[in-house]
This record gives sequence, structure tokens and C-alpha cells, in this order.
Amino acid sequence: MRIIVNPAAAGGRLGREWSATAERLAEWGLSAPVVFTEAPGHATDLAAAAIAEGVGRIVVAGGDGTVCEAAEGLHRAGDGELAILPLGTGNDAARSLGVPHDLEDAARVATGGRCRPVDLIRIGDRFALNAIGVGLTANINDRAARIKWVRGIAVYLIAALSALVGYGAQKVRMVTEDQTYEGTMVILAVHGGPTTGGGFVLTPAAVLDDGLLDACLVEEVGPLGRLARLAAAMRGRLATMKGTHELQAPWLELHFSEPLPAHLDGNSIVLEPPVARFEVVPGALRIVAPEE
Repeated sequence: MRIIVNPAAAGGRLGREWSATAERLAEWGLSAPVVFTEAPGHATDLAAAAIAEGVGRIVVAGGDGTVCEAAEGLHRAGDGELAILPLGTGNDAARSLGVPHDLEDAARVATGGRCRPVDLIRIGDRFALNAIGVGLTANINDRAARIKWVRGIAVYLIAALSALVGYGAQKVRMVTEDQTYEGTMVILAVHGGPTTGGGFVLTPAAVLDDGLLDACLVEEVGPLGRLARLAAAMRGRLATMKGTHELQAPWLELHFSEPLPAHLDGNSIVLEPPVARFEVVPGALRIVAPEE
């Protein structure tokens, strides 16, 4: 077992408090060699290197972005198990898997939970576990990363309120094996799990091991309409709003003409035109989850 710690998680709080956190984890039976990430993407290399050295289980202490990077490292290495200590800001991957928010309970899952296969989402040569956001949600994610004084859904709510006016929609064409949409897009969520942003429910039917992507596309609306859809997403009712398109599919393509901001479980990227293809990779990762 090896623990990968992102000291920048939760606005840097995890790095400042890691010594005390490690002592508590040891008291609860979770003690293993620790490595710290030093830059974005580093957890991918650390996870792959650990598997190459014969480590069987990686425990990620951090948020969704670190979990995503480690998951990509394990997938590339072709082996290993991933456990999560949800110590970031949103912790949506842990929520989707049923990993407890309480640290002691999460530590007991990391050492004694059951191992189950889950899907990954591939976009180009990158992977995500829980959620890919394109458009306004990516803009909100970037704003949230600059907020250090609160945690959880409050961070993303504050960021969302500040982004309601400034972000402009783009005309796109979305294609799946049996559906096509052509028109404006302010948000595209491509998920394996139901939530993003610390608890916004954009794809309520999504589960991480069904071999399908769950997607939600929101057409362009004005600032008041965006506010209404934000409120609907907090209640898991975004699909009831006019101009929202939901689908499940093993793959989808997004055709567009200008670069689009996006995030992979909170890790910012830019999608370059003319097309981005999202596809599910069934059973690509082994995750340590609570016993049912």
C-alpha cells in the first residue's frame, strides 16, 4: 500500500494539517509509505510508478482532481487498486462511490472495503472517473479553484453565482449512436457519477459501473435562466427545465468551432476544435468501496 497526498488540496489545508492527519490515520489502522504530489499531473506518475514497483493498493488523500490523476496512472499501469480519503473541496467521486465523508470511516474503508470494478471516461488520451464538464461548468471550476476560504458545495455555489453573466454559449453539434443535437450549448456534463461541484446533481441516473456515459446538455439561456437552472441542479431537477437534453450512451462526439474550456474531475483542460469524442471504458479501474 502507498498513500499519495496532494498538499494543495482543500486550499492547502491538507498540506498544513497532514502531520496530524497521518497520526490519526495510523491510530485507525491506516499506515503506509507516503508520497506528495508536487504539480498538476504528478499523481498520475506517482501511481503508475508505485504499481511498477509492486504496490497493490494506492490510497489517495486529496480531492477529485488527485483521484482522477491517480486513476489514470493505475489504468495506464494496467493493475492496482484505488482507495480514497476524501480530503478535497468537492469530493464527488467519493460521494458517487459511497465512500464516507468522515475520515475515520473512510480510512476503515481504505483498509477493509471491497474491491469493485468501475468505468472510466476517455477523451483523447486523457481519462476521468466521475465527471467531465464543458463550457460554463468548466468556467465555474476555474473560479472555484481560486476560492480558499470555504469548502464543499459552497465554493462552487459562490463561483457559479459569479459566472452567471460573463460566460458566452457556443453553437455545437452533439452526436451519439442514435441521437443528434445541433444548436447552442452553455453546459455539457459527461458523467460516470451523478454529481459534480460538491453535490450539484447534473446526471441523477448515472452510476459508475453500468458501461454507459450519462450526459446533460443545457442550451443557452439568459442570466435569470441560468440562475433557475443552478437551483434546479442543486435539487437534481435540471432535466425538467426547458432546453435541457439528457442521454445515456457508450460514446458521444461534440463538434464545435472554437476552443472550449473543460475539466476532468476538476482538472482544467481546453478542448480544441473541431471535435471531441467521449467514450466509456467499462470496468477499467478497481476501486475500494464500502461493503454493501
